[in-house]
Amino acid sequence: MSHPVDPTFRLNAPFRTDFGRNEHDTQGAVKRGREGGDHTEYGHADRAAAQTGSFAKAGHRLHISTPAVAKQINTFEKEYGLTLFDRSRSGVQLTKAGKEFVEDAQMIVRQCEESLRRAQRRSTDGIATVRLGVSILRPGHRILDLWQRDAGKHTDIRLELVSMPDDSEAINDIITHLGEDVDLISTAFDTGYWNDTCNTLALDSEPLCVAVPRNHALARHALLTLKDLEGTRIRILKRHRGANDTARDLLEQCPAIDLIDIDHYDLDTFNDCAESGDLLIPKPMWASVRPQLVNVAVDWPEPVVMHHGLLYPLDASPVIHTLWNFSPQTEISNRDRPTKPRRCSGVKCGNL
Repeated sequence: MSHPVDPTFRLNAPFRTDFGRNEHDTQGAVKRGREGGDHTEYGHADRAAAQTGSFAKAGHRLHISTPAVAKQINTFEKEYGLTLFDRSRSGVQLTKAGKEFVEDAQMIVRQCEESLRRAQRRSTDGIATVRLGVSILRPGHRILDLWQRDAGKHTDIRLELVSMPDDSEAINDIITHLGEDVDLISTAFDTGYWNDTCNTLALDSEPLCVAVPRNHALARHALLTLKDLEGTRIRILKRHRGANDTARDLLEQCPAIDLIDIDHYDLDTFNDCAESGDLLIPKPMWASVRPQLVNVAVDWPEPVVMHHGLLYPLDASPVIHTLWNFSPQTEISNRDRPTKPRRCSGVKCGNL
C-alpha cells in the first residue's frame, strides 16, 4: 500500500548501522584526523568488529568491504599507538585496552546523540517527533496505515522512520535502548517476553504458519495438517520460549518431520529455504518478505499464536502515550491477557 505524503511525516536518510545502534553520519561535525580521516568512521568500524568478532561481518553490517574495515582500524591503531584487537584465523577479539576504548566510545556517542536530540527538540517549533524503527523484517506497514488514518488528529506530532538492521544482536540492543535512537518498533512478540525491557501494545494476534517454497507441492494447500508435513525438513528457532516452542513440541510428536535448528531469522534464512526446498516456521507478519516463499496456515492441534503490535519504552514520553490513544484501558502490556487470535484465511497468512 502506498502512503501519501503527510506534512508531519518524515523519512530519515539511511542511518549508519553499527554495534547495534543506528547513528547519524556526523561527517563534517567532528574533528578530522591528521590525515583527513573521520574519527567517527574508525569508531563505527571498531565497535562493529567488536560485536561481530570479524572484520568481514563488520563490513557486511556497515555496507563496506572487509579491506576497508581493516584499513580504518589499522590506521586508527597506528595513528594512536594502540592495539585494539588480537587477530587470528578464527576472527578478532578485543584486547583489554580495546574493550575499554569501545565501552568509552559507546558512552560518548550516546551522550552526543542525546545532545543532538535535545537540540533538535528545541528547534522543532512545538512539533514533537516520534521515531519508528523499520527494516526489511519489521517494515511497520500496519503502523503506517494507522498513522495515515489518524495523522489529522495529531498535527503536533511528526512520525519519523529510522532504518534498522535485522541481525538479532543489533535489534536486541536497539530494543533494550528504546527511547534513545528509536521510540517504537512494530513486530511480533510473545506475551511476557519483553517484560523487563520495554512495554508492548498488541494490535492483533495470529497463529504461526509455515513458509513453503512456491514450487513445493504443499504451497498449493490452503491449510496444512501435521500429517501433511511428514517427510519435510522444517527450519525452526532453537528452543527458547513462547509460541515457537509450542510449535516445536507439536512438530516433535511427528518423527517423520525433520526439524532443523536455526539461531535467528535474517534474509539469508529465507533465501536458503527458497533455494533448498526447506520449509520454515516464521513470524506471521513475514508473508511478503520473500516472493519465492508462501505462508500457508497450519491446523495446529492447540493454539500457537503470537501478538503483533508495538514495542515502546518503559518510561515512554507523554507524546508516545498520546499517539493512538495509548492508555491503561487500551494497552495490552506484556503482563496482560492476550487478544483473541485471528485465524489465517486462504493461502497467505499474517500479511501485516
